[in-house]
Amino acid sequence: MENYLNLMIIGATRYDIDGNKGGSVWAYSPAEATDDNRVGNEVMKIACDWKHIDQLRNHADKLPAPFVVKAQMKAGAGGKVTFKALELKPQDAMKKPAA
Repeated sequence: MENYLNLMIIGATRYDIDGNKGGSVWAYSPAEATDDNRVGNEVMKIACDWKHIDQLRNHADKLPAPFVVKAQMKAGAGGKVTFKALELKPQDAMKKPAA
């Protein structure tokens, strides 16, 4: 199942372990105002492909920045849901031109 997440991306890391390449995107979103148990922002780590880190380098001087992240839900450790980023697009690129 694919989802579109509006996230503020703050950074990213990548790895190459014995030829197995991948990465992670770090993002945050405001905590739900109705949740009395959370305050401020929720930080999350989303898995991504190696190529996404190079893509984010083009935006490094603008981070943190809002992105639309097309992500796939996957089963993680302990049966918890995790996300893997399939596409990263700056929100500016998503705006329609003025008519």
